[in-house]
Amino acid sequence: MTRVYRSTLTDPQARGHDFGRVHGEKIAATIAGYRAMWEAVVPGHDPKPAGRAALAATESFAPHLAAELRGMAEGSGIDLALIGAINARTEILAALKASTRGECSAVIALPPEGPPVAIQTWDWYHRFRQNWLVWEIPLEDGTTTKTMTEYGIVGKAGLNTRGLGLLFTILHHEADGHGIGVPVHVAARAALDLGRDLHDAAQLLGTAQVSASSSLNLSAWEHGRSAAITVELHPGGPGHVLPSRDGLLVHTNHFLDPRPARQDTEPAAFPDTLLRHAMLSRRLTGASSAAQVLDALNCHMGADSALCCHPLPGDPDDQYETLATVRLNLAAGDLHVHEGGPCSCGWNL
Repeated sequence: MTRVYRSTLTDPQARGHDFGRVHGEKIAATIAGYRAMWEAVVPGHDPKPAGRAALAATESFAPHLAAELRGMAEGSGIDLALIGAINARTEILAALKASTRGECSAVIALPPEGPPVAIQTWDWYHRFRQNWLVWEIPLEDGTTTKTMTEYGIVGKAGLNTRGLGLLFTILHHEADGHGIGVPVHVAARAALDLGRDLHDAAQLLGTAQVSASSSLNLSAWEHGRSAAITVELHPGGPGHVLPSRDGLLVHTNHFLDPRPARQDTEPAAFPDTLLRHAMLSRRLTGASSAAQVLDALNCHMGADSALCCHPLPGDPDDQYETLATVRLNLAAGDLHVHEGGPCSCGWNL
């Protein structure tokens, strides 16, 4: 069952306080899960200094989200530095030089007529399978941001009711892990909250001084027209990728912009990203509907590195799984999230 929380407050700190008060136990579980991951790499690792650095970077880039995190800490009674740390979970893993495989496969298809078709899988560790939700966030201008995220983290994939959407996949670059910059999850949420349109969101993301890499795949539906662009965040970036001539934008976990691709560490370590991209691109030939995109993602070739992946027999906690399948309906402003992979989705698309 997809968990949905609809905030009613537009003041960021008050909204964060309310979220923390209601979800304190879940936030604590997120922290415990990531502390276990960090300590598996560096025993006894203290995430608080990185958390404080992440909060400072957030304050500079998106002050309203720093206020939301302060409220979340107050409402939950959890140390603010730990709240900052889970929002910088990608940056801390990069700083620790953790060998984590890329996660997620994302597709944006721009049909000849109608809004974009935007769907992704969220592949992450099985241990976090119950620790995410859909959060609906009212903004002061009367619009709403809707994001699928982990408890205590401000955002991930999602959309706003102004016709802007975002899909999210992780990347790895040689320059990752030097200090703690703007958390990529903060950047994603800020783009949805603050981006007036596709260009404005891409421009905002380009100002984020990050210390870890991710692809933020933007799509838009405005005045009966659709468009898309990928912003490949990385230290010294960003890179940009446009849809193919037939309107298809596919992103897994390697850089597509040739400039940062020269320092891409993912293909050598985890070449499944190349296989997933090639397989998905081939299966998407001629696809222009949500049902066709979902069918293309429903492929188990590659076992735990497949487009739709499941844990292998044994202890699943440290294994990858497609925890959720995300669809953005920009025309209606609806965020659809299914718990599990495309194979179990059964959506009436």
